[in-house]
Amino acid sequence: MLTKKHNKPIILIVDDEYNNQQTTKATLLDQGYNLFTATTGSEALDLAANLMPDLILLDVRMPIMDGYEVCQRLRADPNLSEVPILMITALDDDYSRIRGIEAGADDFISKPIGYEELRARVRTITRLNRYRRLLEERAKFERVVELAPVGIIIAEINGTIHLANPAILKMLKCKREVVVKKFPLAKFIAPPYLNQFNTYLENISNNPTSVSQIEMIFVNSQGQSFPVEIDLSSFLWEDKPAVQIMVRDITERKQAEAELQRANADLALAYHATLEGWSRALELRDQNTEGHTQRVTEMTIRLAEMMGVDKTNMHAIYQGAILHDIGKIGVPDNILNKPGPLTAEEQAIMYKHPVYAYQMLSSITYLQPALDIPYYHHERWDGSGYPKGLRGEEIPLAARIFAVADVWDALCSDRPYRLGWPQEKVLAYIRDGAGTHFDPKIVEIFLNMMAAGLKVAET
Repeated sequence: MLTKKHNKPIILIVDDEYNNQQTTKATLLDQGYNLFTATTGSEALDLAANLMPDLILLDVRMPIMDGYEVCQRLRADPNLSEVPILMITALDDDYSRIRGIEAGADDFISKPIGYEELRARVRTITRLNRYRRLLEERAKFERVVELAPVGIIIAEINGTIHLANPAILKMLKCKREVVVKKFPLAKFIAPPYLNQFNTYLENISNNPTSVSQIEMIFVNSQGQSFPVEIDLSSFLWEDKPAVQIMVRDITERKQAEAELQRANADLALAYHATLEGWSRALELRDQNTEGHTQRVTEMTIRLAEMMGVDKTNMHAIYQGAILHDIGKIGVPDNILNKPGPLTAEEQAIMYKHPVYAYQMLSSITYLQPALDIPYYHHERWDGSGYPKGLRGEEIPLAARIFAVADVWDALCSDRPYRLGWPQEKVLAYIRDGAGTHFDPKIVEIFLNMMAAGLKVAET
């Protein structure tokens, strides 16, 4: 089917005489129409079905199928039954006109055709037909809008409302006559969102083919606010630029999202309490490290912040630090609490605690991001650590950060087999371990952090 190019009316000229066709075409050629011709009745029916013309100029006297029969068949076709038909005839008697009316013709024009009369008649018919179609299309559109379950507003770019359907009137708790053309759209938008909305309106005005979807807060006539999701699109309303706004009340969705957030927060708190419970249970079993987990976790977080670790990864670092020695649950008490140095066999068992941690935690989806510290915190920068013997930046950043904090706290603390070292000695040990045990960059940041802390303490 032909699309009406640039909205030009389509006129189909049906005449078996070529000269008559060309004369009619020449008369209408500069009038702004899309002109098509047919020589026979059957050709006219086929073209009409394909073109869906705005007007058919139909000659009465044609061989095989005359104009009356063509007219009857057009009227019998549901898709073409309302196309205006102007019959052209040399017959000027009442019988012929009555027969044409019975066949479905809308008007007649007699040969020889007066060119000005033809132009005037065609102009009037196409204009009326176009107006009728516009009215019908608008009526259909307004009916769809009326029945739509979502709120729909048609407004000018300046915010003047031309149409508001029952759904939006219910949301705004307003009567149609109050909303339409009496209140600007801005009246129903919460002030904090007004600039954002105007920006979107301007974008739509500058880019008519674009469609925007945003969330904001509307305010009804009683001053009650409610969250909405709106779609903005540009189109022509009565041949003027306008914007169509589809509005969905998302109060229930926002309430569900809030409930989900609360549930997630409660779950996170439950996980947090569980992790701290595991940590305390381990310290009760390993009496030599009481308070170690809390101290080393705080130190690790401070060091990670100094290194600019983002908040998303910081949570995983916190969890990993809390759980760093969870694998020691798998180490026998006689080894875990031995007051003296471990034998080679006992050391081999102790070295398995990162693997035990991995086996315990890897199946828990929530804790998988936290695995880096429990599994890798005994790896060394030069590759001499365990359990994987990773080297340099193969070791996850979280584990490299934690390793410095862990050694600091362990060496500063008393153990049954030795007293805690002075801070200056521990700092020197960590400084000397840069590039072998520890990541040199992390050692540098750690030493600067400790120096800054000592200055603050002295002040």
